[in-house]
Amino acid sequence: MAKAETTSLLAELQNLNAPQLRRLLVEHLTQQKLGLYWESNAITRDAALNANVVLPRVVPEFSHTPAGTTHHRNLVIEGDNFDSLRLLRATHAGKIRVIYIDPPYNTGNKDWVYNDKYVGANDRWRHSQWLEFLYQRLVLARELLTSDGVILVSINDENRARLELLMDEVFPGRRAGCFVWRVRSGGNDTKGALLSDNHEHVLVYCNEGFEFKGEGRNEAAYGNPDEDHRGDWQNDYPVGALRERAARGVLQHCKPDTGNWYAPRPRLAFLQLQTTEKPQADPIETIIAEKRILWPANDRTVTYTSEAEIRQAIKAGTAPKQFKIYAEIAQLQKAAENA
Repeated sequence: MAKAETTSLLAELQNLNAPQLRRLLVEHLTQQKLGLYWESNAITRDAALNANVVLPRVVPEFSHTPAGTTHHRNLVIEGDNFDSLRLLRATHAGKIRVIYIDPPYNTGNKDWVYNDKYVGANDRWRHSQWLEFLYQRLVLARELLTSDGVILVSINDENRARLELLMDEVFPGRRAGCFVWRVRSGGNDTKGALLSDNHEHVLVYCNEGFEFKGEGRNEAAYGNPDEDHRGDWQNDYPVGALRERAARGVLQHCKPDTGNWYAPRPRLAFLQLQTTEKPQADPIETIIAEKRILWPANDRTVTYTSEAEIRQAIKAGTAPKQFKIYAEIAQLQKAAENA
């Protein structure tokens, strides 16, 4: 806001009496809400909001009309974005499924224009002007989306938080998520913090009927041969559960009804994974207690009277497979102790 406008606003406040000032303060406080706030009433409003609409004209030499048609299937509109959105609202309201916006990033490097002037880093109302600029255009864009439409907006690290709050205000309850877009392969440590921000963000907001196209989950491998009351299942080794157990120094698990111990190898036991479960979600103790382990069919035990007898059986290949695994674990533990 210009200095003269600031002085005029202050002068107006000075002319108000006590009851008028109290009423103004109450109005201000009652209008406050949790979320994003910018001084939309204090800044010079975007001149484009009340400007006359500039109607487009078709450029024949740039246009392509397929043979046998009388209209253009696609449109490329070159001009002010606010004018373009107003025109599209008149002709395409509720008809556009996908909108992608790459707005000015408000870096302070005079990368965008407000009221015909570049906005620099030292502009007092820089962020408020940026938010007001985007707010007016996002409201128009919202009216263009179909019932299953989606809008994707690129933004940098610096202004992601502000833009996300603004998107929440314009598209309440419609946040689908955000994904990171790597935009360069090299480093870009511009702040001296040894943190390379070589990425941008894409915010995704959508209407209720939208979903990304992809392949549905293939449950062909699931079945229920034992009529488990929890539904269809398939074999899946509990790598995450056992990794957590190994971190606690427990490198094998015990079958409760026999007392037999098994080394953590895929050939020895499998997790019964339900179609409704997330893999590796529970500790191995819970998995065993809920009888979600398929133990080896050949559940035999072997007794040895000495370590030498065990070693001889391993060497001869007559020992159970898990004994070989125990031997490998013992060697790894010994090597770690001697390191």
